[in-house]
Amino acid sequence: MPREPTAPYKRIAEGIRARIEAGELKSGEQVPSATEICNAYGVSRNTALRALKLLKEEGLITIEQGWGSFVK
Repeated sequence: MPREPTAPYKRIAEGIRARIEAGELKSGEQVPSATEICNAYGVSRNTALRALKLLKEEGLITIEQGWGSFVK
């Protein structure tokens, strides 16, 4: 089976970004947790965390240790 051209963490980040841009996830709402991402996409925790970190670096979400990740 050929590999996907886009890294899994980037595909996950794109999916969450699309939900934010579509208004499905609004400012202040919690985005899926790393555990939820792992279960939904079948990826490792590191991949899930990398996707969330990418969204944080883009300024779309904030990550609050012990609380979760939220739309900015």
